[in-house]
Amino acid sequence: MRDPARAYDYDVAVSFAGEDRVFVEAVVREVVDAGYKVFYDQDEQVSLWGEDLTEYLPKIYEERARYAVMFVSRHYAAKPWTRFERRSVLLRAINQPEPYLLPVRLDATQLDDVRDSISYLDGNIVGASGIASAICQKLGSAAAAGGGGFNGYVPRNEHEATVLIGERPAGWGYLLFSYQLVSGVERLLDAYLDHRMGFAHPDEYVPVDQVPAIVQRELATVISVTRNFAAVLSGDAHASAFAEGGDVPRIIHMASRYVAVYASFLDWSYRLRGYATESDEVHEVFAALAQFAYQPVERLRSFVYEFRDRMDPLHGQLLNGEDITIRLNLPLEISPEASAQYDRALEAFERHRLS
Repeated sequence: MRDPARAYDYDVAVSFAGEDRVFVEAVVREVVDAGYKVFYDQDEQVSLWGEDLTEYLPKIYEERARYAVMFVSRHYAAKPWTRFERRSVLLRAINQPEPYLLPVRLDATQLDDVRDSISYLDGNIVGASGIASAICQKLGSAAAAGGGGFNGYVPRNEHEATVLIGERPAGWGYLLFSYQLVSGVERLLDAYLDHRMGFAHPDEYVPVDQVPAIVQRELATVISVTRNFAAVLSGDAHASAFAEGGDVPRIIHMASRYVAVYASFLDWSYRLRGYATESDEVHEVFAALAQFAYQPVERLRSFVYEFRDRMDPLHGQLLNGEDITIRLNLPLEISPEASAQYDRALEAFERHRLS
């Protein structure tokens, strides 16, 4: 059994396949920069020189490190040397009640000798910096942002999201979904400000005789974008993402598709504003059509912040035994004002074309 007061030679020992070295080294460097001692082969070449590794390495993983971080991939599963390291890690994990093995998933590989009940972090989702922050959090590093565990609210940064995924408190799936929505929308701030300003670089020149065909194409495009959004928040998508507490990849995918629809409306509106034409009437048609995106963009954007306000108290409500039902329902509509403006612009264009 591990003695909590014991001073270990290493705070962390990493076990990985050489093919994954780039990712692992990025993690190691951040943990070392935070002031922790990491057993990493490239930094231990002198210590390892001349040693019988079949005797030396088991002592590292079984006795001399506080935690072992195992980077699991298809390469890791296939190599005999990593299997040797893994035996020592699992032997130590079996013989002490406190957590020792900290597995990180780099692909979908399952290890037969690692119990499915052990919680992983996904390196492809949280990234090398997220894994490093989680290690520092586990070690109690003051360098880790915030210094504490889950704070009870929707994450406001990548580190807090990593802690949330690692701890998975009550309601964590919806808190993660909210964080991913806000993060995605905020990455598109410049595009949103262009949209509000009505700004666009002039791009494709449109002859007058091509206007009807382009208008029809663009109307079909915005209808398709709206139709796609209906699939994002469908009952099936919701159920698969949040069933049995939550599925991290599905939650993140669902949020990314929401943000993709938001981006599609912004891109569509930008493209319409950027059509170059010599006719004021044609310009007004495209400008009016671009306004079809105004209400959906504002609704999609405001929803993510409203949803975060609703989710912030969720964990506490669940701990208090409150019965919470969460429905994701967000109809997208074109405002009557935008439709009327477009009709007027189209009528003016038709009169101009026939004159």
